[in-house]
Amino acid sequence: MPLAKVVFRPGVNKETTSYGSEQGWFDSSLIRFRKGRPEKMGGWQKLSSNTIQGTPRSMHIWSALDGTKYMGMGTESKMYIEEGGDYNDITPIRSTVTLSSNPFKTGSASSGTVTVTHASHGANTGDFVTYTGATTTDGITAAQLNLEFEITVVNSNEYTISTAGSATSGSTAGGGTPTAAYQINAGLVTAVAGTGWGAGLWGGITSGYSQTTLDGSISDSETSSIDLTSAASFETAATTLSGALTVSSTIVTLADSTGMPSKGTILVDSEKIIYGTNAGNVLGDITRAADGTTAVAHSDGATATFVGLILIDNELIQYTGKSSNDLNAGIVRGVRGTAAAAHSDDVVVREANDFVGWGQAASVSSSDGQQLRLWFQDNWGEDLAFNVFDGAPYYWDKTFGLSNRATTFASQTGASAAPTITRQIMVSGTDRHIICFGCNPRGETAQDLLHVRWSDQESPFDWTPTATNTAGSQRISSGSEIIRAQKTRQEILIWSDVNLHTMRFVGPPLTFSFTLVGSGVSLISPNALTAIGDRVFWMSRENFHAYSGRVETIPCTVLRYVFDDMNIQQSRKFFAASNRMFDEVLWFYVSSDATEIDRYAKFNYVEGTWDIGTLSRTAWTDFGVHDFPRGAGSVDGTQYVYLQENGSNADGSAMTSYIESADFDLDPDGDQFMFLSRLIPDIDITTSSSSSVNYVLKTRNYPGESLSTNSTNEVSSTTTQSFLRARARQAVIRIESSTTDIAWTLGDLRLEIKPDGRR
Repeated sequence: MPLAKVVFRPGVNKETTSYGSEQGWFDSSLIRFRKGRPEKMGGWQKLSSNTIQGTPRSMHIWSALDGTKYMGMGTESKMYIEEGGDYNDITPIRSTVTLSSNPFKTGSASSGTVTVTHASHGANTGDFVTYTGATTTDGITAAQLNLEFEITVVNSNEYTISTAGSATSGSTAGGGTPTAAYQINAGLVTAVAGTGWGAGLWGGITSGYSQTTLDGSISDSETSSIDLTSAASFETAATTLSGALTVSSTIVTLADSTGMPSKGTILVDSEKIIYGTNAGNVLGDITRAADGTTAVAHSDGATATFVGLILIDNELIQYTGKSSNDLNAGIVRGVRGTAAAAHSDDVVVREANDFVGWGQAASVSSSDGQQLRLWFQDNWGEDLAFNVFDGAPYYWDKTFGLSNRATTFASQTGASAAPTITRQIMVSGTDRHIICFGCNPRGETAQDLLHVRWSDQESPFDWTPTATNTAGSQRISSGSEIIRAQKTRQEILIWSDVNLHTMRFVGPPLTFSFTLVGSGVSLISPNALTAIGDRVFWMSRENFHAYSGRVETIPCTVLRYVFDDMNIQQSRKFFAASNRMFDEVLWFYVSSDATEIDRYAKFNYVEGTWDIGTLSRTAWTDFGVHDFPRGAGSVDGTQYVYLQENGSNADGSAMTSYIESADFDLDPDGDQFMFLSRLIPDIDITTSSSSSVNYVLKTRNYPGESLSTNSTNEVSSTTTQSFLRARARQAVIRIESSTTDIAWTLGDLRLEIKPDGRR
């Protein structure tokens, strides 16, 4: 039978169906196209075994004059400088305070949890504090207290820390008069939608709730039992008060809060109390007299019962106990302004402990409705300038060493009118100005999201314009906020929410000129762009774009696939990365079923090809200062930095790489059956002769049918041919590898095919 060469167009095309993309590639992961040929991507290895606190969202590399290589890296809670694989904490200090006498109080005996009293501490859960000068407290030694700790907030005047010690007696105060150095408030690792009308489920139920279905219908008057298909994840708990409550108490201390959910409602006597935090047996962020009850005093030892809420259709139902899969105690129908109604068998039942009723004050933390933490960095010579998005600009001076923490621009020696809040900081190119975008104007404290300010040339801390310097400012003429700025070799690009401007150094008296170069230009995320030379690539809310003197839309063959399957609520996590080794730009994004980055779309800007895949990276920096690109990712929740394009394995494990063709058939009309009996592979496997890839043949007779795997053929570098036996109208070829120490480049494919009738 004759051999037929099956040729596929370079690049993955998912803009139509698999059958509509005939003679093309339809799916892929961890591959690239080079000179039109698919090949496996390079692997990665850990930079070091050292771990990172938080999820990296920003990475910036530079070299000192002595050749030392540095990388700045920001997470939701920390700012690091990496050198030699070590991560040095330079997170700025928010405040340093001498605490009142004996601010530490131990919890129960044998516990290392300590409650710290500090009026108006200003900390959030997840912040970090370091103590000095603390004395031994109830068996927890001074050495175990004079350390850095992560904070769990109880209320505005108290928080808890977890020490490595063990209390001797419990409920004992001590510690002397220690000094507490609070690091800047931590940000969010995941974007949280705000509460209110139109946010989440009606009334503000948060994501991550438990759900099941009714096991049998219920009437509008049923109060004895609510039967569920599974009640395993629906909370019940009861304990007692550890200490009396007054009418004005702002915290609730329990004998044991471990069985209570992290937030919800408790019933003490006849009063309902809503709480927002649960730490160290203390319920904080409380709302007294909830659901129309009355705030009263309660005795030490009074019973505290968790009040569960479920949502069925539009009705909220309260319960306090369950047996097996039945909620059968404390049932109250139609609570918090809802109406009791009949419900059918198998209707969805949702846990609703975070529900906020119509007209009721929201019981949410101060972080709800905020966006996740982003950082911006740039080096001033050997030093580092950086800021939190919409936060203060900071400066790290290499002269003082890696143990030195960064401090604000405004606090530097000789600082004059330096911005105190900004959206982004940048060091301009050869003209050497520090620029802040979306910052507070000179002499004002309020942030102006369209305001641009720059320091005097070669004077990073002098921001006061004079007749003899080049410091100045300019307000962007259109839009409501600056989203991001990006420097190129010749100019700086500034994206507002509606337009694109350029900023060019022109010298005195203007210093910089501003020009509108694009209207109706958007940016899906502040980090969804990257510059390669004078060309900038970015992702908007509807397309991919490039700029090299003018704005252009990049033809994209995976556009629908990407934009139809993204979690737009987490769009601020999306970012672009360059890989100049292979002339590529990658856009990492969160798919619709995920909350963290899990996918990418990759564009070869020289050959114009696209491919897609699955890979979790939260930050990236290209090679140059270092030999390999670097990407930040996690293993089982532990964060590492990886050297990308390093070897052929996933940090010592196998990479699963594949590329799959679209449907192909025998005749132009796709009417004739074909019989496939042999394939002749053409693949370059750049490892030992024992390594192999799989050629998987899939078939179907109609576009609407599911593909059936007909055969899997193992191919090594010495394989000459593989025999198969398949009859179908349409066929698909998938080339995949999932073993260690293998790299491959695909050539042409030849198949032995003959017509096989129409029936």
